[in-house]
Amino acid sequence: MKTMTVFEARNHFARTLEAAKEDVIIVTKNGRPVAAIQGIDDDDLEDLLLERSERFWGMIARARRGKAVTIETLRKQVTGRGASRGRRAAPRRRRKAG
Repeated sequence: MKTMTVFEARNHFARTLEAAKEDVIIVTKNGRPVAAIQGIDDDDLEDLLLERSERFWGMIARARRGKAVTIETLRKQVTGRGASRGRRAAPRRRRKAG
């Protein structure tokens, strides 16, 4: 974990973002932590959004009480998007008779 002041992070923002790819950067103001900068990639974005979503954790709590929620329903409710997210399912292969 690396620490930077607000001044350093602002004046060297590109360098701060590069450093955040490797480790979490704690930004301080007057010696006190005020923010954390963490690098993410496209694969991490959905996880990050879900872990901060109250609606998601409410669905998890209901599921733990026995009310299951499908992943398609979860995605629609949390992100407002459909289950496919632009991806297509792989075509099914047919079995040869014989």
